[in-house]
Amino acid sequence: MASDPQPTPTHSAAAAVRKPRRLGLWLPWAALAVAAAGWSLAWLWMIHETQSRLDAGAAALRRAGWTVAWGGRHVGGYPFRLDVDLTDLRLADPSGWAVALPALKSEAFAFAPTNWVFYVPGGLSFTRPDGGPVDVTAGALRASVNSWDETPPRISLEGDDLAFAAAPGAKPFSLLSAKSVQFYTRAGPGQQAALFFSLDGGAARPGSWVGKLAAGGPVAVRLDGIISGADDLNGASWRSLIANWSSKGGAFDVHQLTLTAGDVALDAHKGGVAVADDGRLEGVLEASLRGELRALAVAQTGKAPAVGPGAARNSVELPLTFRDSGTWLGPIRLAAAPRVF
Repeated sequence: MASDPQPTPTHSAAAAVRKPRRLGLWLPWAALAVAAAGWSLAWLWMIHETQSRLDAGAAALRRAGWTVAWGGRHVGGYPFRLDVDLTDLRLADPSGWAVALPALKSEAFAFAPTNWVFYVPGGLSFTRPDGGPVDVTAGALRASVNSWDETPPRISLEGDDLAFAAAPGAKPFSLLSAKSVQFYTRAGPGQQAALFFSLDGGAARPGSWVGKLAAGGPVAVRLDGIISGADDLNGASWRSLIANWSSKGGAFDVHQLTLTAGDVALDAHKGGVAVADDGRLEGVLEASLRGELRALAVAQTGKAPAVGPGAARNSVELPLTFRDSGTWLGPIRLAAAPRVF
């Protein structure tokens, strides 16, 4: 008896079941783990470099005669920031200027490690060589520094709602408070640099020279100009930095200088100043003065005159001259010339 023929396989028959490959699922996770490990190592290297450069900079300043000390240091910010927080920081240069900060917080993004932002949450105190310490509290006090390879670096400083108080035993400070303070530097071409400073909403201490001028009114300062020979701004202390710059012909070209104290206002918009060997300013500025009666009376007698309303509406054009260690408005000596160091 003949056997039945075997059925012929067709293309519709089920294929053999194969185990699915999972390599494609694991490769992205493996790559992510390798990238995270690599970034972690890079972050550890960057934070180590930050600490090493901070220590090296402090050591260099100490060798130059500075006092550099802090009570504690904490570093962190992983994974995308570099954070360095210092407590009880004190800096003092050999000429006697000093600053003390109970706390300083600083940070930079890991992908921009030369652009640092600073915060001072607990206020600070600065010490004048001849006047002693002044305590400063502020609603906000912050700064940023970058472009370290330029002279000067790009500095931005802003303070809001500041209060000033001379420490016990120190000489009084002319200002009691200020609504805002701003300071900026920007390097430019041809060894030049721009400088800007402003103080708004200031309150003068009664009885001080500024207080007598203001007579209870607000105090404001605005300074805008160009520093020449900025590459010569170097030295171990503030005094040596300015002395070195001045000895090589450095000068400050004033674009705008406005000093306002109540009804008295001085506006200088053209001219330049330099620093003499004794640290005082010298130079000539084209200026206008509003409220000259009060200003001259305070300069000559130390007392503010009783003038009626509207007496300070007009301005008089007079050169503002710094010479012979004095500040002169036209032919009249107002006060000692400002001392830079």
